Amino acid sequence: MGGDYGREAYLKLMVARDAGIRCLMDQGFEFVTNAFRRGAAPKGMRAKDADTLMAWLRQDGYQVEVATAYNETGDALPSMASIWRKPKARSEPLIPPRP
Repeated sequence: MGGDYGREAYLKLMVARDAGIRCLMDQGFEFVTNAFRRGAAPKGMRAKDADTLMAWLRQDGYQVEVATAYNETGDALPSMASIWRKPKARSEPLIPPRP
């Protein structure tokens, strides 16, 4: 892979490696971050795990999915999870109907 490791290049790489990620993007999910799976962070490193981040996103009203995480060269990172979010559909209209 070339020298561009920006967000767009990284997303293209993940889509090329993983059909499940392509499906998430097609459904309107956006990439949030990669995070360590529970208990996988190196000793002494303070990091929020994927479960904690997903719980926070759900509390903020997002639908959350998790996928395989990849590094900048396309290798899978088994100790990490790729977190994706999409706003939940509202069940109530934004503007209430007139009486």
